Amino acid sequence: MDHRQYIEQYLSADIDGELSPAESQAVSSHLSSCADCRQRQADERAFKALLRQQIPILSAPPELRRKIVAALDREDAARVPPQVRRFSRLPLWLGWAGAAAAAAAIFVVVLMSSPRRHSPPSPGNPALEAAANDYLKAEHEFVPGSGLNTQTDLANALTMNFGYPFIWDFSSLGLNLAGGQIVHRPDGQLVAYSLYKGKGQSILCINLRQMDFSFPPGGHALHGVRFYRYRGLWIGVVNYGSVFCYFVTRMSPQQMLPALIHSGGLNPGSL
Repeated sequence: MDHRQYIEQYLSADIDGELSPAESQAVSSHLSSCADCRQRQADERAFKALLRQQIPILSAPPELRRKIVAALDREDAARVPPQVRRFSRLPLWLGWAGAAAAAAAIFVVVLMSSPRRHSPPSPGNPALEAAANDYLKAEHEFVPGSGLNTQTDLANALTMNFGYPFIWDFSSLGLNLAGGQIVHRPDGQLVAYSLYKGKGQSILCINLRQMDFSFPPGGHALHGVRFYRYRGLWIGVVNYGSVFCYFVTRMSPQQMLPALIHSGGLNPGSL
């Protein structure tokens, strides 16, 4: 068993306790020598545990579960070769956050095993690679642009350049705006950066217009943001039309959940 095989075929079933004895033995053998997969397993287990803590869970109606499972089975039959192991389907759950979060959003949480759902993004993905490089550079050197030192300044600049002020409130994580930049990349593309820092952590938000962008495969969605594990970082991606916001950090999605719930997700035009 290699790293990719574990992530794509066994991770979800491992977390949910669905492996056969032989599979459990093979997984244990692989994890004993693969630190990356052990970390991925821990992240996934913590993520699901946090969802269960934060979201009251109600069972979906039986008819809805049957329809979804039938649709997934038809998709598997059409796409998955016979020799690929089929995981059993878990029930579909519907949940929503508590009263404060419910005022901002109601969402569906699907907790079911799928070998496709946790596949990592393709190596060398250009969009994620650029976001990761920008963050690593900002960790060591970040000079705010003139007049971009407050949330209001940044919102005005983003509105002028992109039409929407993509502003996050990370104060619940103890992070505050350290400043913003609006620059042109070497290819001429206009990009806005905003750096949030505090408590030994940082988040870099990146705003740009991408007409031909498509979300990379893999990752998982939380409060309207799709998160990817990439080069040891967490990269969240969300869009409003053709304007995309990336935020890059070393914090995990479960660490960021209070800010996502507090903000109700990305909130254009809230200032």
